[in-house]
Amino acid sequence: MAPSNQSSFPQDLPPRPQASSWRERNCPGFRGCWSFSWEAYSLATGDLAVMVRRICMIITLGIRTALSILGVIFRAYSGSIGGMVIGIILAVLGFLFVAWCLAKIGEATGTRKVLGANIGRWHFDIFLLACALIHIGVIVGFFTGMGNTGFLISWYGMWILIFAVAWITTWAPEPPNSYV
Repeated sequence: MAPSNQSSFPQDLPPRPQASSWRERNCPGFRGCWSFSWEAYSLATGDLAVMVRRICMIITLGIRTALSILGVIFRAYSGSIGGMVIGIILAVLGFLFVAWCLAKIGEATGTRKVLGANIGRWHFDIFLLACALIHIGVIVGFFTGMGNTGFLISWYGMWILIFAVAWITTWAPEPPNSYV
């Protein structure tokens, strides 16, 4: 019996993958959660609800930035150079982080199921309005004698709330109900 020239290995192999970036090769499936468009803050829109939403986002981000700058100025005035440098670094990182969070909240669509309740666009809009109003209250309180403890509780409390809502917006939206 003559040996057969047949091999058990396939002859047609799939094509090699095309050259890709370092991130695509080493981190497949990475979504890049820090990416957002500055268009999320653009006031050039014909929809009144979107414009009000974006104004609330700008007010919140602007007041947080102004308070961070005031904190750095007070540290510089008191002669704390180390505190001033750390304050500048934290102000920049805080600005970018809160800008990303607010952009995610502003761009959210669909509904999410949170502790059994459906949370949708209307709830996110109410949250952004409340954020703007609370931050207006914080900056007024800052200049009218709000205590340090009250300021820190409201500052970090809002930071945590903004992050928590932004985290919820990254969840996959619930599919619409089908009554068929």
